[in-house]
Amino acid sequence: MGITHIDTIPQWEHHQVVRTATKSKDNFKRIGDAVLDERKRISLTKAIGVLKRALGDKLDADVRFGIYVSDSGQVLLSPEVSVPVHEAWLYRNPKALKSVLKGLQESGEGKLVSLGSFAKYADEEIE
Repeated sequence: MGITHIDTIPQWEHHQVVRTATKSKDNFKRIGDAVLDERKRISLTKAIGVLKRALGDKLDADVRFGIYVSDSGQVLLSPEVSVPVHEAWLYRNPKALKSVLKGLQESGEGKLVSLGSFAKYADEEIE
């Protein structure tokens, strides 16, 4: 199959997936078998167990699964999260995202500069 690049970004009314997936067939591990039930569903219990070990507490109700099918019929479920459209700009702006990530890293390292209290501005009207 080779490498599959997924460049389309599905859009919803208020949220949008901003992450793209790049997967290689070589990264897949067979974890079991599944058969269709009478309603043509497949249980993913084994896959969820593996995902929980890999993602830990990041696997919650906010995780959606992108479903991709290759030309040869292989199915890939990619755990994804969506973000509100008004926040998606950050993921589309590599310079801003890099700056935010740098700030978070510096904050975590205790590299903070106090600018004092902003309490005197608390009652001002915002234009």
